[in-house]
Amino acid sequence: MVSKKSLLFILLCVSIFVLYCSHVWVLNRHKSLLPRIGGKILELRRTQNAEMKEIAKLAILKNSLDVKPPTARPDSCNACFKNDFTYLINNHICEGYAEVDILVLILTGPNKFQQRQSIRETWGALCTKKHHIACVFILGLTEDAKVMEGIKSENVKHSDIVQLDFKESYGNLTYKTMSGFRWSHDFCSGAKFVMKADGDMYINLELIPILLRAVPMGKFYGGFCWEEQSPHREKSSKWYVSFKSYPHENFPPVCSGTAYILNSEFLIGLLNVSRNIPFFHLEDVFIGMAAKALNVRPVTLKGFANMRTEFTPCSYRNEVMTSHYVDSNTLRQYWTKSRECALAAHTPEKLYVANKI
Repeated sequence: MVSKKSLLFILLCVSIFVLYCSHVWVLNRHKSLLPRIGGKILELRRTQNAEMKEIAKLAILKNSLDVKPPTARPDSCNACFKNDFTYLINNHICEGYAEVDILVLILTGPNKFQQRQSIRETWGALCTKKHHIACVFILGLTEDAKVMEGIKSENVKHSDIVQLDFKESYGNLTYKTMSGFRWSHDFCSGAKFVMKADGDMYINLELIPILLRAVPMGKFYGGFCWEEQSPHREKSSKWYVSFKSYPHENFPPVCSGTAYILNSEFLIGLLNVSRNIPFFHLEDVFIGMAAKALNVRPVTLKGFANMRTEFTPCSYRNEVMTSHYVDSNTLRQYWTKSRECALAAHTPEKLYVANKI
């Protein structure tokens, strides 16, 4: 016979065993569920992260679309470009010419007295009625009273200066250039070609008029030119261009502002379309914008350069059309030495080696 105490002890042991087994089963069940629950949690977190990234991308895109300010320079306007500066000094240089094959607009600073004189004594000596070449110096305004008096005296002696009432500065070079083109249209409209040149240039006025006889019909714009290029965005650059002033990736094709040539047909078109092009401080780019509006591609001409070409007497007499960064003393030396080389026989077809950009 089993006593009551023994029976109770057996029941207690069985109960403990059952409870233990139940606990182990529950633990094992939870362990099997944890990986699936954890996976769901990780999947949910990944989904939320992906959604947050997409939201961030959309925010960045929205901000980038909002970067261009409403006050950015537009590509066109309604008669907004100012080209009506007053002449402080004017000369009717083309009067008395039977014909003008080429008019050269020479842009110099008001205080560049020696520069102008060196040009008159070298390549500018060919600016005569006999050669059918006219030359004029285009100047802006300076606050230096002594320089202004000097310009007046210089003009009395040479009568080859046109001065306008905009402030002389690099930032106003577009106004200066366009004022020169306006003057050429108003006071030398018979010129077949108009050349714009900087004051520190060697210009071969023996060869260029011959070359121009081979220029084809239609609007012509040529010199040392290049295709579309991106603007300088570095603020330290002399040619810095902000996104506000020009938001596009590339400039249109342009010719170097050191020296380029237009025919009369292009000049008329330039004066017309430029009225609807907002001011842009880089003069050569502004002319390129006008050329694009006229659907004209610039033409690169052999012999034109925007840097100083290596000097030899015969190359400067018979090959080089333009050379840049030539100071007054160097210009006189180059001119004198190049006269020692004989001028070869040239034909328009031989000299007109052109490449449309």
